[in-house]
Amino acid sequence: MVIDMKIDKESIKQLRELSQWPRAELAQLPTPMHRLTNFASQIGGDLDLWVKRDDLTGLAGGGNKTRKLEFLISDAIDKKHDVLVTVGAIQSNHTRQTAAAAAKLGMKCALMHAGWTEDGGPFYREAGNILYSNLMGADLYENTTKRPIEDETPLNEMVDYLTAEGHKPYLIPGGASDHPLGGLGYVICAAEIVEQAALEGKQYDYVVHCTGSGSTQAGLLAGFAALNVKTKVVGIPDDDETQIKKERVHRIANDTLTLLGKDAQVLLDDVEILVGDSGVYGVSDKDTFDAIKLFAKSEGLIADPVYEGKAVRGLMNLAKNGYFEKGSKVLLMHLGGEPATHGYANQYGAIHFKSVPELEIT
Repeated sequence: MVIDMKIDKESIKQLRELSQWPRAELAQLPTPMHRLTNFASQIGGDLDLWVKRDDLTGLAGGGNKTRKLEFLISDAIDKKHDVLVTVGAIQSNHTRQTAAAAAKLGMKCALMHAGWTEDGGPFYREAGNILYSNLMGADLYENTTKRPIEDETPLNEMVDYLTAEGHKPYLIPGGASDHPLGGLGYVICAAEIVEQAALEGKQYDYVVHCTGSGSTQAGLLAGFAALNVKTKVVGIPDDDETQIKKERVHRIANDTLTLLGKDAQVLLDDVEILVGDSGVYGVSDKDTFDAIKLFAKSEGLIADPVYEGKAVRGLMNLAKNGYFEKGSKVLLMHLGGEPATHGYANQYGAIHFKSVPELEIT
């Protein structure tokens, strides 16, 4: 889609800055975008395929939560809280980014790791995100009771425990999403996307990304709606639960628009969440690992098996099944997660070394 360069620059500027809310300076923005020429040629569909590198937001390991944490942590500081508290799986990108943000801002951080998924292999508890969080000084907790990912009971119990210990904990929900400020980070990202695309005289027809806790998709939908940009946002879920996600994304998007003081509205039918692979959180099948390998070999980019690998495979399936019109401008959001690949290292197949034959010198 080619657009008129006379975009509403003032509206974009307002959404890029969101100056009415204080922000901790954590992210390096705007993140770059570039074409995925090789990968596009591999998956077919005659797409103009690009990637937005939110794996390069700046804190150790990068990722999408950094944009959200700028607002939540600033709120925590303003309200005089002394410890950040949040929850995730052992290989959670969110908990690692919260630990990094706390370290950068000189705050205490307590991370609850819930029993949302099985261990991914022998390195699962020793490498990747959990190693990073430990190195960055976070206090690590664990509740091994198996429970659905929507159940954040261990987080609430830890808040009560820290309060009884004399702390003033600031509760950050899983993924920094279901919070009054949770959608703002990706409103800014939506404005970035529109502005960066407009510099080349175009607008993206589709944005594709992995959706989990929901505020990435909700913020993008709210941001595009506020700017009256008709880019469709397609979420590829990190598990098999689509209806709960759809309703949560819808609610967060409209709550965010209300917070922004915008009359625009996101309809439930505007929220597209399409199943990507086996549907089990923290587990990927062979096809997803094959998609991860193809992505790495064709573009030199790494996608993890919990989130980004599912987005890559979902994009491939959509292209294969003719979901996109030919010539569509499609933007894949790379939301980070590379450290988690080390926790699943045994699942990628054996690493084989080749030998160089010895030469006979006469």
